[in-house]
Amino acid sequence: MIELVMRRASAIFFLFAIPAVAADHWLRLTTPDFELYTTASEKQGRDTLRRFEQVREFFLQASPVRSLGDSPLRIFQFETASQYQPFRPNESSVAFFVATPARDYIVMGDRIADDFGPAIHEYMHLIVRHSGLKLPTWLNEGWADVYSTLRPMGKDTAVGDLRPDRMKSLAGEQWLDFDALAAVDSSSSTYHEGSRVGIFYAESWALAHMLYLSPEYKDNFGKFVTALNSGKSTAEALEIAYGRSPAMVFKDLRAYFDRKRLYGRVFETRIGNVEEKVTSAALPEFDSQLALTDLLVAIGKRDEAKAEYARLDQEQPDRPDLNQSMGNLALWSKDLSAARQYFAKAYDAGNADAQMCFDLAVLEREAKQPPAKIIPILERSLQ
Repeated sequence: MIELVMRRASAIFFLFAIPAVAADHWLRLTTPDFELYTTASEKQGRDTLRRFEQVREFFLQASPVRSLGDSPLRIFQFETASQYQPFRPNESSVAFFVATPARDYIVMGDRIADDFGPAIHEYMHLIVRHSGLKLPTWLNEGWADVYSTLRPMGKDTAVGDLRPDRMKSLAGEQWLDFDALAAVDSSSSTYHEGSRVGIFYAESWALAHMLYLSPEYKDNFGKFVTALNSGKSTAEALEIAYGRSPAMVFKDLRAYFDRKRLYGRVFETRIGNVEEKVTSAALPEFDSQLALTDLLVAIGKRDEAKAEYARLDQEQPDRPDLNQSMGNLALWSKDLSAARQYFAKAYDAGNADAQMCFDLAVLEREAKQPPAKIIPILERSLQ
């Protein structure tokens, strides 16, 4: 799901839960586009990175939405349910996407090894976010579900396989009417914990599938998305792109589903050799704890993260990456004085992160520091 609603865990629970995960054997595997932190085996990690690289290449070559962001995506892959538990947004969540101003994350639980589809779903959310597209929630989720079936076919890629779980919901539950489906947003109970969440996802998938892949609708799908992005409602966009009312489209959707044979598509893609890009190294415990604490900040557990940063600072007070993380937390908490101090310590220790250097330069300017102090910081950011 796009938005995360997390219940705040107690500090006591945090202090026991996070070190237990961090004490496990962590690996960090990287390619130019991804960094994977995992407690699984190196083979599993390489398999995961291979899949993500294939998905990335597909979106670059064949997708109408291609903005992937500027920084490597950080992925967490937990091998066991107990490791994943302190971070998961709800019991049904197999994977999720979350972002901070500093980086994007995809977090995957222990069940991802059996089905990579949820990870592709979350990656599509990342792409939509970076593209700047303004999509209604049903299309954001439904389109991501369509892409979640992405699978290699030789050197090509197939999209649009049937999803048995969605088909079961459509066959066994009462459908939401058009207005109810179109009105769902990130704050709706239907989107999170309501009894209708299953049919919402199923209808969203089916409607996105028909509009994107069926012969009757696919040629004007781009026009439909453009209308939505311009601020039109779903009903208005359907009229603009297809000349059909919501009632007519829903009638077509019923017929499309009743066929039990939906249209897929094979895209011509050329995926290169991923193995030669991967580097792998064991991760020291301090580094794994720091990375997990950064993730706590991303999911909104700032009090727990602040306590853990303080503990880590007692262990290694001069770590520039730790000072950068503490500075980010202070900046996002509107404590600008503390952010400036942490960033300055990281900068003086040689940290060359472009965003951090830029943020420090802005803070120094707001503190009325002379240009002679600010310009070198900006130069390092540009480098």
